[in-house]
Amino acid sequence: MLRNTFFCPPHHQIGHLKAGRADLLRLGALFRVAATSPRSAIYIPLPPDPPPMALAGCGDTPALPTLLAREDTGLRPSDWPGLRRGMRRSSAPLQVTAPAARPPDRPDDVRRRADRHPARFAEHAGTITITARAELLFWIGDWLTDLGDRVAQDPHIHRHGESFLGDMAGFFDPGRTDRPMHAFCVVAVEPIFHRDRWRTRPAT
Repeated sequence: MLRNTFFCPPHHQIGHLKAGRADLLRLGALFRVAATSPRSAIYIPLPPDPPPMALAGCGDTPALPTLLAREDTGLRPSDWPGLRRGMRRSSAPLQVTAPAARPPDRPDDVRRRADRHPARFAEHAGTITITARAELLFWIGDWLTDLGDRVAQDPHIHRHGESFLGDMAGFFDPGRTDRPMHAFCVVAVEPIFHRDRWRTRPAT
């Protein structure tokens, strides 16, 4: 479980991710793990009592658990409820080592791949499912890790406790629509870096 990570489904072709530095690093690793095997999927449950995300013009949008898988697993969003019931009966702990992160600066190559075979971002039965070809999952993981590495130096984090770090425009193609997703936006939230938090902290 990631403690402070919230995926929100797309609204008007925009998806959102809110996460802290540590969870961005973990999430990057999980995307790379999902990219390594055509027989595996990564399930990311919600933390307890997740807050909704307030989106302009959309009201409060609930956070949802997320499933990551390579496209060649053949996994469909509608398959997940049945698979999850089976896992509860037969699951066993497993430890895996994520591939090391690589530099995220491969835009031309990755964009060509994404144009031909975009990642899929779908919602079914209260779960977000993200599927993509292996190289695109690897790159998303590398990109998220790079964002996590940048959090502590971000000036907006220190002023406000959160910061918009970037988006992947055009990389996703949501299910049941003929329009590509405009953007998948990432917001870092780190109250520990917020200066006002320490200014108002009572003296001990």
